[in-house]
Amino acid sequence: MSAREQLLKERCARFGAMISHLDPKALTRRQRQVAELRIAGFSLQVIGKRLGISAERVRQIEARLRTRALLQRARAQTSQERT
Repeated sequence: MSAREQLLKERCARFGAMISHLDPKALTRRQRQVAELRIAGFSLQVIGKRLGISAERVRQIEARLRTRALLQRARAQTSQERT
């Protein structure tokens, strides 16, 4: 496995761990598709081709999912601190 492939694999695994607590039912169909393909280890370019969108659009969807996961985690921590 090349260094680039290893980096992609690690990045995809981190992304999967980060969004694992998000409710799939609360995501759009496109967000679910991007998340599933990214977690499976596909690059932005490959996902874009499969879904008929640009790699940049895939990156934007992934970024929004990351932000959503971080916000949800922060809210959970805040509510735990209040109890």
